[in-house]
Amino acid sequence: MEKKSGVTLPRWVLGIIAAVGILLVLLLVVLIPRGGSSNGPSSGTSTGTAEQPLARASSSVAAGSCGAGASDDQAVMDAAPKGTSWVTTDAGWTGPVSKTAGPMVSSPVRSCFEHSADGALHAAMWATIEINEAPAAYMPSVVGPGAESMRQSRQNDTKTRTVVRIIGYRYVSYTPERANVRVLMQTPMGDERSWDIVMVWQDGDWRFWAPTTLPGVTVESDTSKFITWGS
Repeated sequence: MEKKSGVTLPRWVLGIIAAVGILLVLLLVVLIPRGGSSNGPSSGTSTGTAEQPLARASSSVAAGSCGAGASDDQAVMDAAPKGTSWVTTDAGWTGPVSKTAGPMVSSPVRSCFEHSADGALHAAMWATIEINEAPAAYMPSVVGPGAESMRQSRQNDTKTRTVVRIIGYRYVSYTPERANVRVLMQTPMGDERSWDIVMVWQDGDWRFWAPTTLPGVTVESDTSKFITWGS
């Protein structure tokens, strides 16, 4: 009978093949994640990413020290505030009051406003009123390079100011530190006028910021760009 011829591999070649096989097995063990197949997501990484949006629950701005809160909401830059009540002072001025935006304090002047765009808006309206109605009580809180000059000028002016009606506003700009509001008013004769007022967040409340040159009053013939808001 004829013997079939075959190929006999040396032992050192067989050793290399066996070693390579062991390395492949170890490599597969390392690459497959624990607790699941390689097709599933890693539990540590995916959980951390999914939970990140939940960290935005609180406001990024600090509340004031007088009891009013803080909010990131800037809806009042595009639409009039909701839930506003209007109160009339002894001199006949009418200003806005909100349970959230303020003012939380009514005497000797309206103060303590929410640290928000809504709070700054309410503060700007009351600054317009208090500067005219109660300068002696309000002017000490005014800040800015023109504060002292404005204090002296206003306190020396004993003329009775004409009561005007707030009928709207336009937000020029807003940051948590500074708000620029254009206040729209109506005179007893029916004329519509505006003035720009800057409020800055300082010492836990919104304060009137007086520039070196005080803002003047502008006669408005087109009020279409203003947001209607008033009593």
